[in-house]
Amino acid sequence: ASLVGPVAAGHDVVFECENSERIGGSRLLLTHASPYYEALLGPGTVEGVSGVVKPDMDFSSAAHRVLIGQLHALGNAPLPATLDARLELLCLVTNVRGVPGEGGRADAGARVLERCKRAVRDSLCPYNCLAMLLQLKPCAAEAAGLVDAAHAVAAEHVREVLEQPEWLEFEEQYPKAAVGIMRAIAYKLAPTSDGSVTARKRPRVVA
Repeated sequence: ASLVGPVAAGHDVVFECENSERIGGSRLLLTHASPYYEALLGPGTVEGVSGVVKPDMDFSSAAHRVLIGQLHALGNAPLPATLDARLELLCLVTNVRGVPGEGGRADAGARVLERCKRAVRDSLCPYNCLAMLLQLKPCAAEAAGLVDAAHAVAAEHVREVLEQPEWLEFEEQYPKAAVGIMRAIAYKLAPTSDGSVTARKRPRVVA
């Protein structure tokens, strides 16, 4: 991971990120750790010949820097401290997963992905579940378990969820789930036959 940073003499791969930031890395370490980069930086590719990678601009240069550092460390470097950074890293790593290389060599990106999933799940609570769902939408298939868990938390804590500033954006991105959450709170507050309001078992919320 210490080899990642501003381009220097020891770097033979350069990532040209957003805002013209250039991040240097090691071809040897990247291709050893990742089947994706093994293919991308192969001898017959533009990136392999030039040593220049144009990474996905939907992700910040900070996220690319963290991922490169993780791959240099075979997926064992410390994860980012904040939930937002972990979610971005999780989504980024799903974009650079490859098939196993020769000899069935493991993908260090898979280790990073599983570590991110565990860390994000441990952080899940009623006050961040909507933000988590919004950030996970681009990689919902790879993070299906996390998405289901966040939906479940939202449905269990509808009052807290409706007060979150992300609610309006959530309604636009997940209309079916938003309707389900609204139904859940209406169901909980519906009066019984004697006119009292009692807690009821919530209906299932569909994403």
